[in-house]
Amino acid sequence: MKFKEFMSALDGEIKNVYLLSGAETFFIDKAREKILARLGVDKATELLMFDCDAKPALGEIISAIDSSPLFSSRNVVLVKNAPFFSAEKKFERLEGILRDMQPTNYVIFTAKAADKRRKLYKIISQVGAILEAEPLRPWEVDDWLNDKLKSLGKIMRGEARRHFNERLGILPEISLWYLENELDKIALNVTGEEITAADLRRNMLAPPEVSNFALTDAVDERKPEKAIYLLRQQARVPAKLPLVVTLLVNHVRRLLRAKHFMAQGVTGRRLGEPLEMNPYIAQKLGETAKSYRPELLEAVFVELATVDFKLKTGQADVEVLERLLIKLCKR
Repeated sequence: MKFKEFMSALDGEIKNVYLLSGAETFFIDKAREKILARLGVDKATELLMFDCDAKPALGEIISAIDSSPLFSSRNVVLVKNAPFFSAEKKFERLEGILRDMQPTNYVIFTAKAADKRRKLYKIISQVGAILEAEPLRPWEVDDWLNDKLKSLGKIMRGEARRHFNERLGILPEISLWYLENELDKIALNVTGEEITAADLRRNMLAPPEVSNFALTDAVDERKPEKAIYLLRQQARVPAKLPLVVTLLVNHVRRLLRAKHFMAQGVTGRRLGEPLEMNPYIAQKLGETAKSYRPELLEAVFVELATVDFKLKTGQADVEVLERLLIKLCKR
């Protein structure tokens, strides 16, 4: 089950076995806490936890899952980072216990990955419930954002939505913990019901990728002086230059891909899915891509690889990047 469906199901009957698997720790943490809350577990005294990264003995884990409760009405075990669901090895004793769990016993497994073909996975899908905690794609964030704003008693309209989406559009991946923490902080600093674009600018901490968004914006808007100024600001810390190169490589690649899909008739917000971007940002990128010749983008893409190598080996400095920015601005 996906996160929203899984959390709704937790309002009903509680299962004895859960598997929370995937790369999005935000979903896993939230689901785990809700399961423990539904069970009314005192984490300090009633929860037995194993972290498989510390390599506990499998026999200890199995014994804990199968033990009858001694001093309470239930036995609750949390097994973090479980490797059992991607390993080819058989776990016959564990399989048997999970098939026929004692009604007083509960176990929650978390795993970075899980193979649906494995016997353990199939057993849990039959007797328990499984969360597929995959990271959100940019175009899937709106539903999460709407739910979060509702929980905060806030709304976000027009310009604020666009500003929020622009910040997300430049991120290589979305961290829901980052977004949750930032929105919680903003809500504390906004007295009214509505969060405005000004509130976001004033209160939302920008990670490095978002701070650099102004640089690619200046290039797309053909503003070489602004682009050079922003580049030099970054160059004050030499270690940041390779990150700027990565930013430019990703931007040029997106522009090339946008041109490719538009040539196939995919335009406007429909670019969001093939580009794996928020539809609003993808539409904006598509409009920008029209001003670039593919030959220029391809040439700059190759040059950036050379620049990256020379910067990392001390054979070049910020001037090589300045020349590339000017070339892109004066297209």
